[in-house]
Amino acid sequence: MNRVVHYPNPIVTLGAIIFLAVLGLVVFRLTSIGAKSDVRKGRVITVETVAPVRQDLDMRLTYTADILPYQQVNLFSRVDGYIAKMYVDKGDFVRTNQLLVEIDHTDYVHAVNQARANLAAARANVTRQEATIRNTRLTLDRMQALIKDQFVSQQDLDTAQVNYDVAAAQIETYRAQVQQMEVALQQAETNLTYSYIRAPFAGYVAERNLDPGAYVTGSTASTSTMSRGILSLHDIETVRILIEVVEKDIPLVKIGQPAEVRAEAYPDRRFTGQVTRTVQALNKNTRAMTVEVDLSNKDQLLKGGMFARVAIMVGVHPKAIQIPIDAVTRLEENQYVYVVRDGKAHQMPVELGARDEKRIEITKGLTGDEQVILSGKDLVSEGTIVEAHPMNPVKSDG
Repeated sequence: MNRVVHYPNPIVTLGAIIFLAVLGLVVFRLTSIGAKSDVRKGRVITVETVAPVRQDLDMRLTYTADILPYQQVNLFSRVDGYIAKMYVDKGDFVRTNQLLVEIDHTDYVHAVNQARANLAAARANVTRQEATIRNTRLTLDRMQALIKDQFVSQQDLDTAQVNYDVAAAQIETYRAQVQQMEVALQQAETNLTYSYIRAPFAGYVAERNLDPGAYVTGSTASTSTMSRGILSLHDIETVRILIEVVEKDIPLVKIGQPAEVRAEAYPDRRFTGQVTRTVQALNKNTRAMTVEVDLSNKDQLLKGGMFARVAIMVGVHPKAIQIPIDAVTRLEENQYVYVVRDGKAHQMPVELGARDEKRIEITKGLTGDEQVILSGKDLVSEGTIVEAHPMNPVKSDG
């Protein structure tokens, strides 16, 4: 009798082998993780700690903004014509009322001369008419004397009266013409003056947009070049910074408060200014109020358009508990620090207050006697055994 031998299905066999291999790998990983956990629990983490300091802390409102010239203007021509001469270029320092640009004034000189001639003619008409009046007045007086003795007729007297009245009325017309010619002369002289463009204040030429030969008009042109003007003049002996103060901080800001300014171009230098103006209205879109900070710039180190960080001193927190900013760990909306107690790290939730460049105020959560972990805080968790090495406290730049 023949025996039927049933061989195992190769697919089932392969599946069983893979299952056993995966099971073994999982057991090995779990065993390894447990071993590592045991090792980590027994390992001592070396950390550096710092003691909180308790001293006065300046309350500052910090902002970023652009530095602006105290005065800046784009210079346009108030008359039509071609640029004849330009006496300055970009970067030049100019004095108040210094001649900068000369517009071709040939036509304006002619207009002045014509206006002067017209005025002279009008004045001559007045003089001539005054003589006519005197003559008609004498005639009228003679007629009035002779009419008594009937040497002249009443018609002759009436004619003399009419001639005098006409002459007297005519002189008012000539005097009005004189006034018109005087106004025309003033306008012609003003246009001639406008053909010489002068500096309204002392400063530096920041831009030069046109060259000699360019045509300019007294009205704003549609081209972008003309809309920027011929020259741009900046006064930077004093500079200003406009910052936006949010609604909740508005009561803290007052005119006269000192402000510390740092520019990207001079990272190691501080400039001192003060709050000079506050706009007594809030922007409806941002709910913020514009505040102006002015600072002296006698050495012209600061330029218009530079980026600046501004800190306004709005008060002092006395005897504030402070720690280095780097000691604070933030997780979403929560902040906490690690302190060392009985050789272990403990997580302490804290509330933060004012800050300066290196330290931050702790308003709740610390008493000031703790040893706060600064270096190594990312290696510990609640209950981690640590070896603490105290550091010197961080001093404030204030």
